[in-house]
Amino acid sequence: MIGLEYIVKLYNGTYKKLAEKLEITPSTVTDWLSKRRPIPKAKLEALSKLFHLEADYFQKELSKIEEIELRLDYLNRISHRDSFEITDSFTDEDGKEHEYTRFIDPHQEEKQLMYAEMKLERIILMLQSALYDELYTGENKDKVSEILERTLTLLNEFAPDDLNAEQHSQWKSKHDMRMEAMRSMMYFMGVTGFMVWDEEEENFHNELFRLLKKYDLLWMHE
Repeated sequence: MIGLEYIVKLYNGTYKKLAEKLEITPSTVTDWLSKRRPIPKAKLEALSKLFHLEADYFQKELSKIEEIELRLDYLNRISHRDSFEITDSFTDEDGKEHEYTRFIDPHQEEKQLMYAEMKLERIILMLQSALYDELYTGENKDKVSEILERTLTLLNEFAPDDLNAEQHSQWKSKHDMRMEAMRSMMYFMGVTGFMVWDEEEENFHNELFRLLKKYDLLWMHE
C-alpha cells in the first residue's frame, strides 16, 4: 500500500479534507494514490508538516515494518492525548493502606502487540536473508531445508480429533515439552559468549546443555 493511502486511513482522514488542506482538488489526490502523477516536492513537504512524518513515507510502497512503525507513532501520539491518572491504593506488610497515583494508557495493549509484531517481522526478514544465503549459496542447503521442514512440522502440530479429554491433555503436555526442548536447543546453539548454567541441577535443560557441551557444539569462551 502506498504510504499516503495508509497514513490518511490511519489518521481517520478523508481525501476530500486532505485536498482542502493542501489547496488541491480531490482528483489530484486520487492521481497520487494511483501513481498517475508523482507528488510534487512542495506538496511532500506540506504533507510532512501536516502529519509530522518524514516525507519519504508518503510516496513509497510501505513494507510491513514501516506500516507498524507508523501505527506505533500514531498510537504514541493518541496515548499522550488519551492517558489519564487514577488514584489507587495498596496495603503494606503492616496492614497500613497507602494511596498512590498511576497512569492509565488505553492504547497500551495494542502498542505491546505492535511491538511484538514488529519484532516478529524483523526476525522473519533476518530468517529470509539467512535462508537465502544457505539455500542458494551454502554447501549445506539440503540439511537446511530438512531442518526447516522439521521445524515447521513441529510448529504446525495439532492434536488428533479422536482423543478424549485425558488423551488431549497428555498430548498438549508432550507438545509443550517438545516446543520447550526446541526452544532450549536453539537457545544453547545460539550462545555467543560465556554462559552461566547450574550444572548441578538435574533437569532436561541441564542434561541437554551438558550433552551439547560434551560434543563441543557450543561456542563458549574458555
